[in-house]
Amino acid sequence: MKKITIILTFLFLITFASAGTLFVGLEGSAPPTFSSDLSGFPNVTWTPNYSFDVSGAAATPEGTLYLCEGAFTTHLYEASLTSSPQQICTISEDMSALAYGRDTLWGFSNYADPKGIYSIDTTTGTATLALDVYTGYSFRFFALDYNPVDDLFYGYTEYGASGLYSINIDTGEMIQLTGSIPASNGQGRGMAVGNNTVYLTATRGDDGIPYFAYDIAQGVGGDWVEFPNPYPAYHSTGGSAFIPDPITTIELSGHVTGSDQPEVGLENCDVTLTGNESYQMFTDANGDFFFPEVEQNDDYILEITLDGYDILTEDVSVGIENIDLGTITLNETALPATNVIAVINDGNTEASLTWDAPAVRELESYDVFRFLEVNNQNPDDWDLLSSVIDETVYTDTIWAQLEPEMYQYAVVAQYTNGIIAEAAFSNVVEKLPVGTDMELPGVQTKIHNYPNPFNPTTTISFNLTTESTESTELVIYNLKGQRIRQYSILIGHSSIIWNGTDDNDQPVSSGIYFYKLIMNGKTEAMNKCLLLK
Repeated sequence: MKKITIILTFLFLITFASAGTLFVGLEGSAPPTFSSDLSGFPNVTWTPNYSFDVSGAAATPEGTLYLCEGAFTTHLYEASLTSSPQQICTISEDMSALAYGRDTLWGFSNYADPKGIYSIDTTTGTATLALDVYTGYSFRFFALDYNPVDDLFYGYTEYGASGLYSINIDTGEMIQLTGSIPASNGQGRGMAVGNNTVYLTATRGDDGIPYFAYDIAQGVGGDWVEFPNPYPAYHSTGGSAFIPDPITTIELSGHVTGSDQPEVGLENCDVTLTGNESYQMFTDANGDFFFPEVEQNDDYILEITLDGYDILTEDVSVGIENIDLGTITLNETALPATNVIAVINDGNTEASLTWDAPAVRELESYDVFRFLEVNNQNPDDWDLLSSVIDETVYTDTIWAQLEPEMYQYAVVAQYTNGIIAEAAFSNVVEKLPVGTDMELPGVQTKIHNYPNPFNPTTTISFNLTTESTESTELVIYNLKGQRIRQYSILIGHSSIIWNGTDDNDQPVSSGIYFYKLIMNGKTEAMNKCLLLK
């Protein structure tokens, strides 16, 4: 068990590996400030900086330090790790701790009325109450900072239920993560949060009390880890700040054209670059895009979109050098024609085709093919009827010469640069033999419908001359042979109007339907129609 404990402790400690610098200082007689890159944590090495009286500290992501000097009259200073502090204002309320987040400087005042977290105008020094976390909790936070990872404040209190708390920046809700530091005197008067870790500094009590760190990823009930205090002979209030390492960036650029006009840049393309950070912009009038600050040493996904063109997606690996992606060509989106309809004339001599053009932009031409229905998925067996059609209509004048079969048509949209859309298929049409009208003794019948295809109504016409029409009916079936609608034909009538409904007056779906003229239980004529919705 002891061996396992040692291994777990080691794994816990290495989570504190930190890409940034911890700055610490103490209040009283301008002691030296210190900083550490935290390498080798917990065995960190401290470097002395300038001497300054620090009662509170916070840092921006860019490395600007805000420092408080003095008690009960809080003078605010700006500094960096290498530049001496310069006073910028006096804060209207005394601050016991500073924090920086959401582009705002915050402070906890234990002496204002009410006590709580205040936002600070760094130009005027005006402090405005943001969260009254004292009322109802009675906690006083001499140590406070903001965590950009989870957008929460973290504070350490020595009063009431002493320990480390997360504080919701919007609601003030507080959750205790752990109790007091394991020291003879559990006071902590300085805090910095970086890389999801709380660093508690300026521990008051006996000389030589170490600093402590808490890995926020532990959640509730985790452990404090000791690391060296650069002030072994002092115990005092102070402040600390975590300064992230500067993010180095490169420039990334490119030029976008379209396959239809490769010599012309495409304007207003949506260009996104997604990796550890995300970037977005639109190409300018020349088709150019430029990202001035892209984080180094990361893999990104480049995506470029524009209506009328296929989405382009590429992987981009960013190192330390600027990148010019050169000219990137977007292929035209090969949208197919739609709503292809084939209609056979009453004389069964011609097939007329109509279709709708793609809505995005003009194209070069259309190819029209005819084939047996069974060869729908075999383009090698299609007959090319024309390849120079620039309108959305075509008449197949060879229809009359075809063998009786079930046929279908395909329209293929042709774009520039050889880009071809998928085939758009027509309805299936039947080539009937010449003279297919039924001629029976004493009965002459012919039946057809118009329009065909139709939506939602069609007129089914027939002529019937016989002395026996007492039991004549028109029955409509679907492709499964199921009866859909039945009409009784009265003497003297030569047509009925079918409105695309069944015997229950419910609309039927699009598809092919057969209709039969039945007299005295015998089929006298049959044809089919196509309902297209």
